[in-house]
Amino acid sequence: MTFPVVDGVPPGRALLGTRIRELIEASVRVRDDDEAGLAAAARRVEAVTAALRAAGEAPPLLLAALEGGGHLSVNNPLEGPGNPLAPPLSWVAVGPDSVRAEVLLGAAHEGPPGRVHGGWVAAVLDHVLGRATAAAGYPGMTASLTVDYHRGTPYAVPLVAEGRLVRRDGRKLHASGTLRAGDEVCATATAILVHFSADRFPVPTD
Repeated sequence: MTFPVVDGVPPGRALLGTRIRELIEASVRVRDDDEAGLAAAARRVEAVTAALRAAGEAPPLLLAALEGGGHLSVNNPLEGPGNPLAPPLSWVAVGPDSVRAEVLLGAAHEGPPGRVHGGWVAAVLDHVLGRATAAAGYPGMTASLTVDYHRGTPYAVPLVAEGRLVRRDGRKLHASGTLRAGDEVCATATAILVHFSADRFPVPTD
């Protein structure tokens, strides 16, 4: 599964992120009984890595302006199409105080056999809760996060993550969220975030 094409995101970066993401998934699933084949593949990956380094380094592209307004975190480890670590997480609904995202986690995210590592579950929920407070007009950083795991979260199946701002007490933001596989709730979370001002973390205008 690949990220959708998003205006404002360099297409070459998004494509590279997708291909490396596929490589990561393939590398954890490949059979271990072909040592020569694995070594040859490692040499090819090493050559590509050297070519990318030779092209020169630049500061990571953090935010890209989107047509119609708003920004996307290009290299964010949860939603960034340019970051190979990011699962394909895409936003399907953004309201005044809530958000919904679809996410597909793979074998590279496995913890218990056949299930997603709990740290990735927490990371997805943390990100969705942060997006929910931002959608409400109060971007913030997580001060505390509590995750309740109701059942193992399967991978390689579509998941839906939802978050909403529950209430605001000054700079303190209270949010809650869920992660579902179909009709089953896999995990729920509550968080306290601290609202930060735009002048402290400015958003680029171009």
